[in-house]
Amino acid sequence: MNIGYARVSTAKQDLDRQIEALRGKGIPANHIYVDKKSESTTNRRGLHEALDQARDGDVIVVHTLDRLGRTVRDTLNLIHDLAGRGVGVRNLADPI
Repeated sequence: MNIGYARVSTAKQDLDRQIEALRGKGIPANHIYVDKKSESTTNRRGLHEALDQARDGDVIVVHTLDRLGRTVRDTLNLIHDLAGRGVGVRNLADPI
């Protein structure tokens, strides 16, 4: 199953572009988790909910890779942890 995650850094920013991109890849609204938090905040409810839903064989889909972590190290550690659980990560803007 594909699980979408979208994040903006402030409440004033808009999630629409990210959500539209995820929906365009066939991810239903009830499988898209969102956060409107500062980049410095590590306690992101939407991300934790997405991670809790992810099972072996699932893929976390984000518009851009920087939506996952505060830093490159955080992002890489998260991807590594997910891989250990059998969960993939897909980034729509710059597929790797």
